[in-house]
Amino acid sequence: MTRVKYTTNLDAELLRLAKEKAEQCDMDGANAVIEAALRVYFANCSTQVWEKTMQGGWIKKMIVRPGQVIFESIRVRKVKARYNPKYFTDEVLAPKGWTKVWKMKQG
Repeated sequence: MTRVKYTTNLDAELLRLAKEKAEQCDMDGANAVIEAALRVYFANCSTQVWEKTMQGGWIKKMIVRPGQVIFESIRVRKVKARYNPKYFTDEVLAPKGWTKVWKMKQG
């Protein structure tokens, strides 16, 4: 892809976070983080997610993407607001049978 120079005004806090993330992930500066964010946005901006509550507590979930529809049945949805991150690492979850199906690309 051809690279072009583009200047704009960004929220100072967002730019600081982008610079920190670039440094942590050994990326080529904040622009690499901004480009990755734009790629994720454009890959998902036309995606729709629909849910329907069923009897017995099941949730039917439908993800509609261009050229693809995904159906899921979910028995229970539990959201934890407070948790210890050390229990949710690759090293802890993989031996327990969890499979990582998606992670945002770094760079």
